[in-house]
Amino acid sequence: MQKLNHHHWQSNRFSLKQRTPASMLRAAIQAQAGRNAFTLIEMLIVIMLISILASVSLISTDTSGSVSLDTTARMLVADLRLARNYAIKFNTQYTVKFDSNAQSYEILHTGAGNLPVPQDLLAGSGTASDKYIKHLQIQSMNLPNQIFIRQIQLKTSQTNVSELEFGPMGGTGPARNEDTIIMLSTTKNGTAFYIPITVSWVTGQAWVEDIQRLTN
Repeated sequence: MQKLNHHHWQSNRFSLKQRTPASMLRAAIQAQAGRNAFTLIEMLIVIMLISILASVSLISTDTSGSVSLDTTARMLVADLRLARNYAIKFNTQYTVKFDSNAQSYEILHTGAGNLPVPQDLLAGSGTASDKYIKHLQIQSMNLPNQIFIRQIQLKTSQTNVSELEFGPMGGTGPARNEDTIIMLSTTKNGTAFYIPITVSWVTGQAWVEDIQRLTN
């Protein structure tokens, strides 16, 4: 029995010796391949992250002005629609009055009776609750002194105006029987750009036009 066991151990030992180099070689190749694959994945992830960061950097550097201009225009349009909705809701007149010197605008109730103005829930605690005033370069999400009100005029006659009054039907007529154009502007690398906002005198609806380069 001992001889048999000894022979069996010798046989296994011989078999192990025969298999060990090949097994070790395969294991080494597999391990090396695994390490190479993992390293390649890591490199791809790093390259992808660098590309994303570079894209974000380019966007923030090259288009920050246009993004701020569009965002501010849409904020203003939202407030114009708010004034219009209040005029329809209370069957009266609400006016958006612009102050180009202060670069601000205010929603006022200009009809009969004592009716409320909208509440600005995003305004600070120091703002009067009975007023709705937006300072363009403070409360809009853009860089200081970057976006400003350039011009407000009637579309056909090109008469300069400083306010928009919405009536019970939502429009600005009959007192104003032509569309109103509000122009916001910014400067990027020495070039001036503007974005027009059109307000229909018939329906009072307001919408943002495309950004354009100022040529004069």
